[in-house]
Amino acid sequence: MRIVSSITGDHWVLALRTVLAVWLALYVALRLDLAQPAWAILAVMIVTLQPVMFSGGTPPLGIIIHRCIGRLIGTFLGALMGLVLIALFAQQPMLYLLAAGGWLAFCTFCVMLLNDEPASYIMMLSGYTATLVSLTAIGTGVDNIFDLAVARTTETALGIGAGFLMHVLIKPRFGSHALPTTLDGLTGGAAAEVRIALVERRTRAELNERLRTLMGKHKQFETQHGLARFEFRRFRRLLPALDRFAGDSLALMTGLRELEEAVDRLSHCEGAAMIMTALRDPTLPFLDALAQGGELPEQPVLPDIDALVTAEARVTRVRAELVRERLSEVLALLHHGRALSLAMQHHQHARLVRLTGRRPRRAWHPEYGVARYNAFRVFIAFELLGLFWIHSGWPSGYLSMMLLGVFIVLFAKAPNPAAVVRQFLTGTIWAVIIGCVFSYVVFPAITGFPLLALSIAVPVVIGTLMTPHMRYSAIGLAGAVTLMTLLNLHRTYEFHPTQFINGGLASILGTIVTMVTYSLFRQRTPGERLETLVAAYWRGLERVTRARRLPSRTWIESRLYDRLGRLLALGSGELMLREAVDLHALAMCLWRLRRLARDSGPHQRDIERWVADLGRQLPGAGRDAQAWQRLAADSEARATALYDLEPLPTALIGEFEMLSHLLRDLPGAEAQAREALQGADDEQGAMDAR
Repeated sequence: MRIVSSITGDHWVLALRTVLAVWLALYVALRLDLAQPAWAILAVMIVTLQPVMFSGGTPPLGIIIHRCIGRLIGTFLGALMGLVLIALFAQQPMLYLLAAGGWLAFCTFCVMLLNDEPASYIMMLSGYTATLVSLTAIGTGVDNIFDLAVARTTETALGIGAGFLMHVLIKPRFGSHALPTTLDGLTGGAAAEVRIALVERRTRAELNERLRTLMGKHKQFETQHGLARFEFRRFRRLLPALDRFAGDSLALMTGLRELEEAVDRLSHCEGAAMIMTALRDPTLPFLDALAQGGELPEQPVLPDIDALVTAEARVTRVRAELVRERLSEVLALLHHGRALSLAMQHHQHARLVRLTGRRPRRAWHPEYGVARYNAFRVFIAFELLGLFWIHSGWPSGYLSMMLLGVFIVLFAKAPNPAAVVRQFLTGTIWAVIIGCVFSYVVFPAITGFPLLALSIAVPVVIGTLMTPHMRYSAIGLAGAVTLMTLLNLHRTYEFHPTQFINGGLASILGTIVTMVTYSLFRQRTPGERLETLVAAYWRGLERVTRARRLPSRTWIESRLYDRLGRLLALGSGELMLREAVDLHALAMCLWRLRRLARDSGPHQRDIERWVADLGRQLPGAGRDAQAWQRLAADSEARATALYDLEPLPTALIGEFEMLSHLLRDLPGAEAQAREALQGADDEQGAMDAR
């Protein structure tokens, strides 16, 4: 009763789309006398229902489009690879197992490694489609392998077309429709953070929570802007600017972090209140205008610090210049975001041409260890089940291999794939029982296509209505997929009990082997992967400080763009997000020091040598609070020594002081606290065990 009461109108519309698409695909497949009409229905179910498992409702049209394109390309490549496998190893079962297992492992490696969703989805389809085509040919006869590959591709294309048509005709949902509003919310939230930094003082816990909220707004913007390229033609011209602002919005968060530190540093100087008042006066109206929406306000002109600070107050002047510089960078990014939002709302906006440009090149942070481990367990499971199939002589064993290949690749990216496959096992068992009823009770009473369509609609509707609910999603999808695999929709009046029973047992066995594989070969937990990602920030610091060639700012910010997205996807807490932003702020500060050192004349070599030495000490200082204090004091001493130079290098001194402030407040203590907390939990667990 609980699941019935939680069915919404959107779920019923989704069920209507799915049923109509299934009927259309089945009708066309039967009229054209295609080999396996169930494959067309499978394409409808997977393209439509797999995104529902993660969205909880009707998937946006952009997801449907890129899934359709990815499935079509992936099916074609997989069918082609299936032909190659059979052509080379049809008479050598052991070599076939090695080659097919190697291809499946390679595709799984790419699925885990690629961050680009269409490319990852294409590799996933290529992996298990190759095994589906080649294993079906082995199980039914290799003489018709080419016809089988063509039929698989044709019927998949038919199912994709039917599903896409229904999503377009029946109440389509556009995921990027609210993109301008989302962007306004992101810039408005960042503007509120700037106001807090200029006017109020907040505790670290409050700042961490607000950072989490702002990151959630960024994640929503990132999701919607990724759909814009498929859904709205008028947004395509702005795609480079949208891609660029996706990285700029994360640079905006780092700028907010540095602005907080710079304001805190200035607050200890004499005359700070007057300087902050002069900076707030032109800034606050601009921030209020951003929060209210409407027309684009002019970017404020900040006052010259020389007019506010005397030449004798050198320390105040340096710190005020640092606040002014960071505030100017943040305001420019906010202005850019608001202008982009207006350009999306009015495509004839005058700033449209200025906002377009070359799309930035992303620098990904691949998790090679996770990808290799997933590829290894896929290969081992495929080989062991293949050996059992070959040596047992089980005619329907190839079905187990097919489901193993599908499930083990399909849910490789899930945080806990074993739990998902357990749900699939439940759905598979129910599908076998329902399939038996259909084959021996329902189908004998059917006379014509209308009754066949109505009978198929019942399990399709049930599976569709179960899929949006997290607790039953895998059961619904597995039941629908397995049922369509077992039913012989092309010849509904020919009954083969032995064949059906063997197929049902093979489906259950393949699901069990997948579940056992995930249970025995456990992947690293999300917490361990989070620690690895944070450790990558430390290695990035070493590259910034010690690389002979200074990395570009775009490369550094692109790494932040990728890693923060992964931290959010893996469920990081506020402290870890703050740590990642802090470490990026430190990296940008060190990058600016190396860049400014080029203009420092005789001090260039000394500064670069000092920065390189700091990079060597940072990894060891991560769990030593005294080491952090020592490094911060050293940086402050460097800044103090530069005050004697003429002319005064305000930018260089400001970066050294910012560095010292970051070093005193960086996450070494937090990392140490997490380690101590983990140790205390382990000790308590040991005591409980005793």
